[in-house]
Amino acid sequence: MKNVILIVSLLVSCITVFGQEQRTYFGDVYFVPGKYKSIYNSPEGSPYLNEEFVPAKINNIADTQLVRFDAVLGNVEVMITESKVVTIENSKPYTISLMDGSNKVYKTLKYADVNGNENNSFFELLDSTLIYKLYLKENKRFFKKVKAQGYAEEKPAQFKKVKSEFYVTDFKSQSERLLYIPQKLKPFTEFFQEDSKSIKNFIKDNKLNIGDANDLVKIFKFHFEQ
Repeated sequence: MKNVILIVSLLVSCITVFGQEQRTYFGDVYFVPGKYKSIYNSPEGSPYLNEEFVPAKINNIADTQLVRFDAVLGNVEVMITESKVVTIENSKPYTISLMDGSNKVYKTLKYADVNGNENNSFFELLDSTLIYKLYLKENKRFFKKVKAQGYAEEKPAQFKKVKSEFYVTDFKSQSERLLYIPQKLKPFTEFFQEDSKSIKNFIKDNKLNIGDANDLVKIFKFHFEQ
């Protein structure tokens, strides 16, 4: 943890020097790091997975960047200077490898959500094989202030983490198109078509939770290694 703090401190102190160069990578529409507070009228919490910026490598860019992830809008932000932040275009393909000790890798991808609406967002790469790639999409929502009524107390405006979603590349047609993974057992097992019965038994025998990222990795490995 001390090493991560040192890396962040060094990057913040040097980041102004590289600001002009970074502008060519990520654009020049800047905003201050705390802009969301004025947009949402100083809510509790934040829209980010982690409000603090963390060091990361982006694509093949030589310089280490400081990034954070907006889980409400599905955007990735990069610190250009201490007072300037830019949002990278998530319609472009970026691979973001965190250097905070977590070894997490994120990708910006196009996808169709549970309602079939096409969007772009960032996803954490959970597992990658020659056949498929499995992704996690973490989400947050903004809840407006609710005034006190009767015996119900006032609820402040706030950000809350909501249910995560899982996606997998279309292994059925061997394409990079993302498929939404159902989170109810029956449609989940049917997702595997003729292998649905063995998947159901594997989940039951091993007491797995299809909403758990680690368990989901085990299920997909079982399916493809049979």
